[in-house]
Amino acid sequence: MPLKRTPLYHAFKARNAEMTEKANFLTANVFSDARSEHEAVRTAAGLFEIFGQFLMEVAGVNAETFLNETFVADMTKVAPGKGVYGGILNDEGGFIDDVITYRPSPDLFWVVPAPHRVEKVEAYLKKRAKPYGVHVVSLGYRYVSLSLQGPQSRACLESVTTVDVSSEALPAFGVVKTTVAGIDGVIVTRTGFTGELGYELWVPTEHIESFYDTFLEAGKPLGLVPCGAGSMGSLRIEKRFPIWGRDIGEDTTPVEAGLSWTIRPKDASYPGKEIVEQQKRDGAERILVLLQLPAGSTVPAIGTTVKLGGDGIGKVTSAAYGHTVGYGIALAYVQFACAQEGQVLTLGDGTSVAVHRTAVYDPKSTRSRA
Repeated sequence: MPLKRTPLYHAFKARNAEMTEKANFLTANVFSDARSEHEAVRTAAGLFEIFGQFLMEVAGVNAETFLNETFVADMTKVAPGKGVYGGILNDEGGFIDDVITYRPSPDLFWVVPAPHRVEKVEAYLKKRAKPYGVHVVSLGYRYVSLSLQGPQSRACLESVTTVDVSSEALPAFGVVKTTVAGIDGVIVTRTGFTGELGYELWVPTEHIESFYDTFLEAGKPLGLVPCGAGSMGSLRIEKRFPIWGRDIGEDTTPVEAGLSWTIRPKDASYPGKEIVEQQKRDGAERILVLLQLPAGSTVPAIGTTVKLGGDGIGKVTSAAYGHTVGYGIALAYVQFACAQEGQVLTLGDGTSVAVHRTAVYDPKSTRSRA
């Protein structure tokens, strides 16, 4: 199947971006180099396209009840103007997808699936929604999703909008619809996948090219640079953020993925509830950990075996060079008994690695809450 071009294809080519395929679309991989773009996000600001990340609208007087009985998150505690992260699980407790869900108004929710899970999630929600009488539809290409990340991201946004985007007015997982860079109807959410202060911008597709140029130009004095997919991997792995299709899937539960904090007590039943609550109470046999490689070591391939005393106890699911921390890093599922902080394991080639149960960069997530 020939690859499709995103609405920013020509803007990327004009900036000499190296292109790559994501969810069957051509998008920017790097503009300069992955290290420089990684460092720009950690020190100033970067602007990513997350094409194929669609909003899925769920609306109706029973929308809250429907989502509360379908998602892990307690939707009764999500006030209008707020959002929440959590899983959509199958009956075995595995991830159909992990999503952020926003509530712009009492009877309206926007669910954000992973780009390559949109059709699966839409079909699943539509099937489950029928008894509740709620409306489920993907807003599809109506918007293009951009991710603005970095310590200067708020200043960049403030330079092109009059809406209050302070932490008090727009806290983590907050959502507002406003005018940005002269374009009306831009949805701004206080979220991101890098571990920095950040925002995701949902821009009406018909205005995306002019918006992109205007926003980058306005942010240039603050250090804003265009970024591609090449730096997103290293940024997220330093923060131990899992991604569907690599680190989580339909055969992994939130407890196994180290996402037990998303499982909060609530009365409503949802698919997989009994299994994940049992695992949260009693523990799982395996868990996703972050592995620190020695300085100068080669980043392991996906699927590399992780060993203890010569016995295979897990496999690598994601890996990258951590440009901020200065060494190779990987995510891997290992047997829970071997997952203590600081435990020394080996990769298939004999490289020694150290286990971390939390992020190696800003483990208390103070920067994203700035």
